[in-house]
Amino acid sequence: MPQLDQLGSHRAPTVQSNLRSLVTASKQPIALERLPTNTTTRDHAVHRWFNFIAGFSPELVQACVASAGWDNHDGIRLLDPFSGCGTAPVTARLLGIAADAYEPHPFFAIISEAKANSHRYWHTLGAIRMAITRGFLRPNLSGLSISEPAAAFLGKMFREDDLIALQSARRELFEAGMDENPLAILILSRILDYCCFAATDGIYKAPTSAKRSISPKVALDKVFLTLSDDEVEARTGAAEIKIHESSSERMSALDKNSFDLVVTSPPYLNNFDFAEMTRMYLYFWGIAANWGEITDRVRNRLIVNTTTALKGHKNKQNFYRNSLPAFVQQEADVAVSSLAVRRTEKAGKKEYDFLIYPYLSQMQSVLRECNRVLKNGAPFHMMVSDAALYGVHLPAPRWLAEIMRHVGFVDVHCEIVRVRGHRWVLDKREGAAGGLGEYYVYGRAA
Repeated sequence: MPQLDQLGSHRAPTVQSNLRSLVTASKQPIALERLPTNTTTRDHAVHRWFNFIAGFSPELVQACVASAGWDNHDGIRLLDPFSGCGTAPVTARLLGIAADAYEPHPFFAIISEAKANSHRYWHTLGAIRMAITRGFLRPNLSGLSISEPAAAFLGKMFREDDLIALQSARRELFEAGMDENPLAILILSRILDYCCFAATDGIYKAPTSAKRSISPKVALDKVFLTLSDDEVEARTGAAEIKIHESSSERMSALDKNSFDLVVTSPPYLNNFDFAEMTRMYLYFWGIAANWGEITDRVRNRLIVNTTTALKGHKNKQNFYRNSLPAFVQQEADVAVSSLAVRRTEKAGKKEYDFLIYPYLSQMQSVLRECNRVLKNGAPFHMMVSDAALYGVHLPAPRWLAEIMRHVGFVDVHCEIVRVRGHRWVLDKREGAAGGLGEYYVYGRAA
């Protein structure tokens, strides 16, 4: 059994030379611990149009590209199997690199498309502003249907007049034939953020807590000022960028040995519900009308990493488990057994024990596909975290590194990038005694 880096202790945020050398070579003025965070996106044109708490930095993509040492980027192709809000494909385009990215979350796929291919939609900018302005000036909801659950949820997050104006703007975009224009959807969604008086945790809007908000008209001017400042980067589009609104577990649209690198950050095994985090947008745009549709239309398309997405997966545990390499099976079995016991002791009785096998098996499918489409020797770069659920430590980076070896990657390397304390996301969540962190996992296709 090949030795992996030890992930059980987080006493010092020491980083192996592999990642340090990668960043040094790229000459990026960024601290290593900020690479797996979204904290620098506000400083980057186009990236800052729409942000997400679980995102990573454009500097990470830049560093990975620079480390390859290409004289030019002609013919280079990048793959991100987890696009999110488009950090990797946007960075690729601005570097003149062609890219494919997979994103099964319908709202995130729209945002990725709007940012990564902004040059394709820039000519509609004036019409978008006119339509939104008409909606603000002439509130009219005729012909716009919204479900009772959606209306109740949104009604807790906006002043009544503001919500009517925002919905009227959506109606005007529809009347103008731009209801499926990704840039229009991004712009109005960003305005939505500014007008929402519910507090946010990144992209999540919590109706029970408050924050300062601004009027739709002020928000419109604010968003378009940013767009105007970023016009040069927004219209740069020599490289071909393709956003696939589907799971990367099967990337049949991509040819074998056709990509030069992968840069990605998958969902973490930490019960972070990407569908719940985006409920405001799903309801506002009519992507989902109720909680059940959020599961059917969003959660069921994503990698299983939250108990709210277990529909259809609980009865497939043996299938998922048997697909894994023996070493990962053995360690996962211990975690699953511990979580099953802990569940009986907890008031919430969260079924965390059902998450482990499907998450690892689905990630194995993605990793196998990445190895298939990468050219021989091409690099794979991934940021991922470990987690603790009910106090049970889940060393996901180590498991995924071993799975990478199992599906054919070579030179697999795993190192801690930053320490994140003992809990992930929520202070009320029981953490791991040894602490948690985010890790850089590297390998080469073979």
